[in-house]
Formats: sequence, structure tokens, C-alpha cells
Amino acid sequence: MTPQQLYDIIKSAYPQCEVTSLCHTNKTCIGKGFCEDKQSTNVIDFDLVKEIKYNGQTPTPASVDAVCVSSGKRPVFCFVEIKGWQLYIDNMYHQRNSIQETATSYNLAGKLSDSQRLCMELASDKNLFANIPVRFVLVTDIDTTTNGIGALHSMLNQLGQTSTNVYSECLTQARRTLDSEIYIDREYITCKKFDNFLNLTL
Repeated sequence: MTPQQLYDIIKSAYPQCEVTSLCHTNKTCIGKGFCEDKQSTNVIDFDLVKEIKYNGQTPTPASVDAVCVSSGKRPVFCFVEIKGWQLYIDNMYHQRNSIQETATSYNLAGKLSDSQRLCMELASDKNLFANIPVRFVLVTDIDTTTNGIGALHSMLNQLGQTSTNVYSECLTQARRTLDSEIYIDREYITCKKFDNFLNLTL
């Protein structure tokens, strides 16, 4: 089975769960309104698939936010989880949990495992992922590059070095959680580059 065939199986079973942008799977973006960098790659809202599939069953399995297929030379089935930091940074003096505690609570391994299991159920194939190329993509709302850290420091220099340290620590802890829990191919990217990442990198 190819990545696209798996995507089509899920889409066929739950057509109402396909959305025209990853942004439509994020409650913060929906609530605050979409920014000028709204992405345009179709994805399946996998949280919604899970809710419909299990319909109040307890305990409810975990799930990633979305699944999609890259459009590069070698299509890859992607499990996508969105974890924003901007709201945390904006309210960093009122947070109950430390950055490390917040990052380690992501449950990335559980979400990936349960999502793979759901895909296997939908495809009726226990060996589904033996030959399908897959990648786990952790998406955030802040720039994951060094340039982004520098840009934030320029904008918030009136708050002193602390802001830059917090920003850097958010990225470090999230990356550490990703690398310690996910053992398939993985990537940590900013939401504004999601489309380009799927089209050019994979």
C-alpha cells in the first residue's frame, strides 16, 4: 500500500474530516483567526476521525492532530502534531508548569502509537507500516531556526535576555521530547513552513 492509498482509505471512511489547511485543526488558530501565513495543504483532522470512530468510548485512545501525504518525489505518510509555544511565552510569568514539564506532557509516543493502530484498523492490515514510508512532524507556532531566536530577541529586547532564553528553552525541550519518544523519521518545524516542508523537503 502507498501513502496516498492509506490517506484515501481514511478520507473515504471519514470524508467530513478532510480540511483544506493544517490551520483548521488547531483550536487556537480557529479561535483567534487565521494569520496571513495560513497553509493550504489538505490534511485529515485525525482527532475528529478518532472522536467519530470511538464515539465516547472510554478510555479514548490518543491521536495526532492530523495526517497527510507529502507531495515530494517520494511520497511519505505524515503524522502531524501541533504544539504551540507563543501563548505560553506571552503568558510565561503566569504558567503553572515549567517549560520542561510542558514539553514532557506532550505524550508524542502514545499519540503516534494509537494513531498507527487506528490506521491499521481502518486499512484492515496489521502489517500496514512495514513498507509504507512514514514521518512524524511536530509543528509549532514559533520559528524553530536560530534566526527565529535572534528575531525574537530583537523584538523583545526591552524585556531583557530572559525572553530569548525562554524561547530557546521551549525549542530545546520540545526537540528533546521529540527525539526521546519518536524513533521513526521525525522533524520539528514552524507552522508557517508546513506546506513548503511537505512539497520540497520530503
